[in-house]
Amino acid sequence: MTRLKPVGLFREMYKVGRHDALPSLFESSTDRVIDDREQVLEYMRTAPGVLDVLDVLTDMINNTDKIRSASSLISDGEWIWRVDSTHYLSRHNLDIPDEFLQHVREHNYTPPKAIDFTPELESEMLDYF
Repeated sequence: MTRLKPVGLFREMYKVGRHDALPSLFESSTDRVIDDREQVLEYMRTAPGVLDVLDVLTDMINNTDKIRSASSLISDGEWIWRVDSTHYLSRHNLDIPDEFLQHVREHNYTPPKAIDFTPELESEMLDYF
C-alpha cells in the first residue's frame, strides 16, 4: 500500500503529539522563489476533496484571516493536504517540497478529477483528520 504523502500540513494544525514529525508552520518560510508557485497552488485548489469539514479557523501566522472549511482534506491519491494548506502556501512564503513540485509538474499541473476510495486510502486519509 502506498502511503499518502503530506504537503502543506504542519504540526501546529494538530493536537500536540499527534503529528510531531510534520514540519513546523513557523519554521517553514523560505527565500526560495518557486516560479510556478501559482500553478502548483491551482493544482492543489482544484484536486478532489476527500473529506469536507465545516469549520472556520484563524490564520496562525497573521492571527487575522479566517479560513473556511480549513480542516477539509484534499488529495490526488498520492499526496494529501488541507484547505488551509493552500491558504498558508499562497499567502505566506512557505516552502513546498521538491518531490511534490516534481509530481505536480509531471502531471502537467492537472490533478485527477476523482480518486478511487479504497479502504486503505480512507484509513490513510483519516490519519490527517
